[in-house]
Amino acid sequence: MHSTESNTSLDDDDDDDDDVRPASSRMPAAWFLGYRPFPPIINLYGNFSGVIDAVTTFKLCGADKNDFLYVVEIHHGLTPRGPLHFRPGLYLRNGTGTNAPILAAAGDEAREPLLMSTFSVKSLIMLPPPPDVEVSNPRDLITEIMYAIRTSDGTFSFRFSIEVGHKMKSQQEFEWRKLTGKDKTNTQHSRFILVRPPPSSISASSSSSAQEESEILADLTFCNVMSLNHLFVLELKGAAGSGEMGDRWTLMVVVTALRLYWLRCYGKTNKAVVRIGQKLRGK
Repeated sequence: MHSTESNTSLDDDDDDDDDVRPASSRMPAAWFLGYRPFPPIINLYGNFSGVIDAVTTFKLCGADKNDFLYVVEIHHGLTPRGPLHFRPGLYLRNGTGTNAPILAAAGDEAREPLLMSTFSVKSLIMLPPPPDVEVSNPRDLITEIMYAIRTSDGTFSFRFSIEVGHKMKSQQEFEWRKLTGKDKTNTQHSRFILVRPPPSSISASSSSSAQEESEILADLTFCNVMSLNHLFVLELKGAAGSGEMGDRWTLMVVVTALRLYWLRCYGKTNKAVVRIGQKLRGK
């Protein structure tokens, strides 16, 4: 569901610069879905172009590290700058510089006391609005929610809903499932797959037995946790790789992948943390 009460303007800097890119010519400017479409393979790297950049930004690239698509900015929530205000998280900028407009954001649901924030199981994902949502400013962001759920086999997933297709008339459920044990191809790296659960599993937590029935739309592999250079590889598969799921859907996948990186850095993709977080909130 969309949160229309929390529409937030993504304007936080009006300066023009060569790093600011126009909205995609394939989409109405009001949707503002990015100056470049996402390729099937996307990599996240550390940004070592300067001392400040190294501790405040990442580089989102294509299959090649030199194919610099977008800059990702860390927002610690110490100031109310940008749509996250005092909530810590990440801003995906619509260009390769931090003065480019904010294309999307991902952060904590609310700024909470340390104990609650440590075990937070919900995330705000802020995207440009779909065409059927009226906003006062064409560059406002609409809030979506991603939340963690325990599955029947004791593992867990991160679930969200989003419109599918270029007409965006159908909203469907999707979830990032963490692979464990025999499902992992590389025991050194943490890995998630994005699936569209079969209808029978929507009302209840999915299990690994349903995994083979689910369509795998993306594969997210995190590199060694000690690596400061190459951080993750995101591969769009099937209908996702062909673009038929729609630009806004693809943007949601990229931003939720960035959010999973953030959660992993803070230990929030750990099964025990998810379990405690659900108990603290009575879920």
